[in-house]
Amino acid sequence: MTFAAPRSKIAAAAKGARAAIVALAPIVAPIVTVSRTAVAEPLRLRGDAYAETRSPVGLVVLHGEDRLRPGVDAETVTWLGMSDAPGPIGDVLTLSVRLRDVSTGSEMRAGRLLVSMGAVRPVHVDGARGMVRMFGGTTVEAFGGFPVARRFDYATFDWAAGGRLGQSVGDAFSVGASYLQRRSDGRRADEEVGADVAFTPRPWLSGAGRAAFDLASPGPTDVLASLAAHDADVRGELFTTYRSPGRMLPSTSLFSVLGDFASTNIGASARWRAYPRLELLGTGSAQVQASDVGGQGLGRATLALDDEWIGTLGVEGRRVEVGAARWSGARFIASIPVSGGVRLSTELELVVPDRPRGRPWLWPWALGAISYRFSSAWDVAAGVEASSGPTERATLAGLARLSCAFDRVGQ
Repeated sequence: MTFAAPRSKIAAAAKGARAAIVALAPIVAPIVTVSRTAVAEPLRLRGDAYAETRSPVGLVVLHGEDRLRPGVDAETVTWLGMSDAPGPIGDVLTLSVRLRDVSTGSEMRAGRLLVSMGAVRPVHVDGARGMVRMFGGTTVEAFGGFPVARRFDYATFDWAAGGRLGQSVGDAFSVGASYLQRRSDGRRADEEVGADVAFTPRPWLSGAGRAAFDLASPGPTDVLASLAAHDADVRGELFTTYRSPGRMLPSTSLFSVLGDFASTNIGASARWRAYPRLELLGTGSAQVQASDVGGQGLGRATLALDDEWIGTLGVEGRRVEVGAARWSGARFIASIPVSGGVRLSTELELVVPDRPRGRPWLWPWALGAISYRFSSAWDVAAGVEASSGPTERATLAGLARLSCAFDRVGQ
């Protein structure tokens, strides 16, 4: 395995990176320009570059803000790929600028952005989102734009719009109603309504709930309700959830891949800070997936290596029995700071399926990483991931990150 690539591929990726920077320059330039007067502007810039070897692909993340005028910031996330095909392979995932009224919290964001408000599903659009906080605890949110097309290739008349109206009463109660509609070639593709509520009747008691309903293909898409009681060392929660397949997010972790599926869950969880450096967590739920009824449970112990919980060791056990997903697993986690700005971390998952079906009886997944902060502005990290599971006998991938933070304060 190597992070190197042929010169032609690097050149193609560099063109994509330059295109992203050129696109961002008109937005970031007003923020990063340093005044030549006696008082310079306090600037904060951060850039992160990620490279992954499996495809290979990468991400470039840029963020800029002015702490003297905190109401303005800009950010972009650009995906870059490498191939033998001519021309750069990549696309801009987000590219937006935000204007914010610090005194009220009202804000406007425009560009390419991922919009999520209330209970309705997130939408990836080229457009604008605004939020106004009014006197009396009323919040009005709205967005509109064009669903993102690769490289801005809008072949049909598609658009999306929606909003949320919310009302809060101090810190004790809030409620909201949201709406979303997406059109494809002028015809309705998605339409969804949602409601959300949160309440804290006592300092030790809190609850929350949300529900979304699809009007285009009538049926619930996402439902959640929870009630929790807690103090400084103990927390208990009762919950129920329903999620449809379209709302699931992928992950490389075997636990996430094998344990997350469209279902209705009813369960409880408990957390106990048994000692200042020891935390215990347990959760269990009954699950209904189509006509199958099953459940899952896990127990986790986390030990801190210092009073600030900067370094930790953890162990977790899990059992899943729902439909065809029937397996037992163990997970080990370690994050250890080393002197000189070095941090080591690792995760190891071992899954034993009830029915391997011609595959090995043990499915391992492992991740090892090291990071090094060699100055106040620069840090670098690299990791290696390896796994063997139900679909592939062996996979190996590497991930690297290079970050730079520029912070200039006027004198």
